[in-house]
Amino acid sequence: MCYKQPKAYMEHALTGHALQEQHDINASELGFEFMMNALRLTTGFPSTLFQARTGLPLTSVERPLREAETRGLITRDLTHIRPTPLGQRFLNDLLQLFFGSVLNTFVEGWLSAH
Repeated sequence: MCYKQPKAYMEHALTGHALQEQHDINASELGFEFMMNALRLTTGFPSTLFQARTGLPLTSVERPLREAETRGLITRDLTHIRPTPLGQRFLNDLLQLFFGSVLNTFVEGWLSAH
């Protein structure tokens, strides 16, 4: 994460340290992280880009995709996924579907380990 204040950012960037903190994204969070960036684009994204960027099959987020489509928040075909005007307006609600998917994966993994 970069420094939020422009002055602090510039001071640290000039020394080569523009990031305030950095951490790896857990594999179970990749779908949510990808969707958080890609669904902000009004034109959406090619379906193949999900696997290319995350290394996960698109089927790993099929449940939230289906729910988003049912609610009218996205449209999709074999090649492209894009937010609808409703999905753009309620982007947080749309993204929450994918975050819930990550949370469910975490809980299922935790329960199976205990």
